[in-house]
Formats: sequence, C-alpha cells, structure tokens
Amino acid sequence: MGSPEKMQHAIRRSTRLPLEVPVRVTSLDAAQPFSEQCNTTLVNAHGCGLIVSRVLAHGVHVRLEIVSARRHTTARVSEVVPLGGDPETWLVGLELDVPGNFWGIEYAPSDWRVEDVLSPSAKPAAEEERHAGQERNATPQGSRAPRWRLTDISAGACYLETAEPFPADTPVLLSIRAMNTECLLDGVVRVSHGQTGMGVEFTGTPAHERRTRVEALIGRLTSGREVPRIFVGKKEGQAPTAKRAPEASQDEGSPDPLQGLVREGPSLTLEQFLNDLRAQRLGKRRDPRIDLALPVLLTGTDSSGRPLDQRVITINISRRGALLDGIHGLLGPGDKISLARGHKKEEFRVAWVGGDNTPAAGQIGVAAVDPNTSFWSEVLEATAKSGLETASVRGSSGRTQQ
Repeated sequence: MGSPEKMQHAIRRSTRLPLEVPVRVTSLDAAQPFSEQCNTTLVNAHGCGLIVSRVLAHGVHVRLEIVSARRHTTARVSEVVPLGGDPETWLVGLELDVPGNFWGIEYAPSDWRVEDVLSPSAKPAAEEERHAGQERNATPQGSRAPRWRLTDISAGACYLETAEPFPADTPVLLSIRAMNTECLLDGVVRVSHGQTGMGVEFTGTPAHERRTRVEALIGRLTSGREVPRIFVGKKEGQAPTAKRAPEASQDEGSPDPLQGLVREGPSLTLEQFLNDLRAQRLGKRRDPRIDLALPVLLTGTDSSGRPLDQRVITINISRRGALLDGIHGLLGPGDKISLARGHKKEEFRVAWVGGDNTPAAGQIGVAAVDPNTSFWSEVLEATAKSGLETASVRGSSGRTQQ
C-alpha cells in the first residue's frame, strides 16, 4: 500500500456519497470483542462513516460485511466521535484496507479509481478479480443510490429528474460522463421538486472557464446518441444553508434563460415550472416579449445597504419580467426590488445583471415574485391591439431576456 501521506491525500479527495448501506461490523481484535448490524451514513472509495452503539478503539481492525450482497472486506477504525444521547452512540470512521468500489455503486465517481495510490503488488490477482466483480454488481440490496436523468442543460444551470432530489441550497458536485469524457461541475440546488427533480445552478471556478467546460460537454451530448452517466453528491464538508445568494453573472454578455428559470423556480408552482421548462426545451419563449421603452420607478436596497429610488427605462417587457436600463447601484441576482408605474407597484427579483465594462453595464433582467403578476398586462394588451410584433430572440438591444 502507498505511503500514509499519499493515502490520506487520496482519502480527502475521494468523493463521499451520502448513502445508507446495511453492514455488519465485527472486531478482529480478540481483546475488544464487538459485532453489530448498522447502517453507513456515507461511503467513498476509501472507507465509510457509520453510527454504533458501543465505542471502538482507534486503530482496531474489523471485518466489514454487506450481508445482502454476500461480500466482505477488512478495515481499520480511523476516527471515533462521541455523539452523546441516551443511550450514547458514536460516529465511527472506517478506512478500508483495500480501497475501491466495495459498495458496488454503479457509475461511481471517477476519483474512486485508486490505481494511482496503490503499488502494483498491493493488489493481488484475487483481489483484482474480487473488486472487478464488485464493480459489475448492482447496488447492494437495502441501499439506494438515486438515479439521475439530465433533461436540460445550459452554460449556467441544469435540471435533473430524480425521485430523490436534494433540498434547495444544497452544495453539490456533478459528474457527467459522455463519449468517455467526464465533466465535473460544482453547483448549488436552487429549486427542488419532491419525487420529480431539481434545478442546479453551476458555481465555482471563474465563470468563463466554467462556461467553456459546459459548452464542450453540451457539444458531446448533442453530437452523440449516448445517454450520459450522471452522479450527483453533496459537497464534502458543506451543509445546506438557509439561503445562498446566486452568483452575479458579471462576465456574461446576456441572460441564460435556463439559469434564470432555475433561480426563479422557488416562486413558481411545480406545474408552472415544468410548463416553462417544456416550452424552453421546445425553443419557445416562456412569455412573448416586446421591445418597448417605458419609464418606471425602481425602489429597494442595493447589496451595500444603500437605498435605491431611481427612474429607469425598460428595454423590453414580457408578462412576468422585463429588461431594464439605467440602473445605478449594486444589485445582484436574487436581490429583490420594487417597480412602480402609475397606480401599480409590485415586487420583482433580479435574475440577471449586465457585466461591468460591457455594453450591458447598467442593465438588469427582473422577474415578478408573483407568478400570476398583472403588472404589465395593460401595456401588453394595448400593444397587442395595436399590432406591435413581439421581439425576436435578439431584440433591438442585442440582448436576450427570458
């Protein structure tokens, strides 16, 4: 086996899966007898975490058995954390003596490959064959790894169908494989629909690098007929928070409709969201928009806490949103502002911000917080009666808006 330093590095970088696998843990130390049936709380290529009802000493070797799958291996207790309670329990970390996909997870993350941390002699042929058999096996009976189906993807976001979506605001790691190439993407769940799916906004790394990587992935997905293999796991060491503000799209030249829909998702019913997603997939606009310059009063508080009270001009409008110009203040995606026009006043959420030092500087795209908004209804009805055509995908401003 490789050096302890190298192995510890591998353990840190091996993606962890939150997965309950029924296992039996039996001590191999005669001086410390122990045998208990329990469930893992998370697994990776190098070990697992599980909760036991009796403390185990650090360094004790154990036999780890997945009874339902009729396979077993050995491991060492690497960490013991008391959890308290009555009766008291302990969180135990086990390090596998032979790293690999002992858990039989189909489409395991690529960093579960451990050839680089084992010497050629560390895995005898029998062990190689045993682990190859484990790779071929389905997930053990009693454990459940969620299935993911990628239905929509853009440079800034994606939607995944699954019966077990993560909660909103969960930081995640996505592994999407197509044409023998894996694309790893960091993200945050922005909208979660139980038994249906979840929308993920891509985060991390400079936006232009991320965009290049996703566009290459989209190219592979559209050029071949292969169904992509997908793994989604919670980011190690990070937990869902009450609210994570979306990143500002400061270097993007135009709004990303799917990204905007995913951000707006929590304010929509499931039916409204899926209808919008379906329309977008068919290349249709969620709502027809028209190029029209209208003065409106924008009020609110910017990101620095400074109050906003300014006249701005619409570039285009749709039933539920607008593209505005003449913004002075620090606003970011997710911020809420109010728009007033005549006797009407309504709350909107910022969905997109034009990048600094670009032609879109000073522009924002907004979507109504109320999905049944009627803020622009009178204007839209009047322009429809006048025969004014709706804007094309690229309007007179050269910008797209959802």
